[in-house]
Parts: sequence; structure tokens; C-alpha cells
Amino acid sequence: MIHLPKLKFIGGDLNVMGNLDVNESHFPNLETIEGDLITAKSGFKKLPQNLKRIGGRLIISKSDPTSFIDDLILGLENGLVIKGDIYYCD
Repeated sequence: MIHLPKLKFIGGDLNVMGNLDVNESHFPNLETIEGDLITAKSGFKKLPQNLKRIGGRLIISKSDPTSFIDDLILGLENGLVIKGDIYYCD
């Protein structure tokens, strides 16, 4: 199982699509993703708690939990920056 408590910056994409064993708790200090964040059909129920910037797109699934969408809206209201668009993969 992946757990990266010291990871704060990803210079490219974070793609966990389809991996139900990976969730936001595995990236507790992640602040910046310079590329895309692809969480569709993964174990993510919300965004990583310290995430401030996504430099690319956010790709999610219509079947992702509503808690993820609620957390996304809250994040955007509180300054989360997403440079690209938000897409559904299905």
C-alpha cells in the first residue's frame, strides 16, 4: 500500500484512476500537483487535506462519492486553484 506523508509537491500528474486502495489519506501533506489530478473510480472520498493547487485538469467520475464533489466545491470556495478544467471520464 502507498503512503507518502512527506510528499508536498508533484511536478507532473497524479493518476490513481480505478485504484480503490488509494485515497486522500495517503497524501496528507500534498499541496501542489503541477499536472493533472485523476481520481476517477479510486478510493478518494475527498481531496487531500492540504491541496492548494492543481496545475492541470481534474478528472473525476460521475460515480465518485458526493463527499468528493462537496469537498471540491468547498476547496474552490476557499482558494483551491485548478488551472485546467474539471472533466468527467464517463
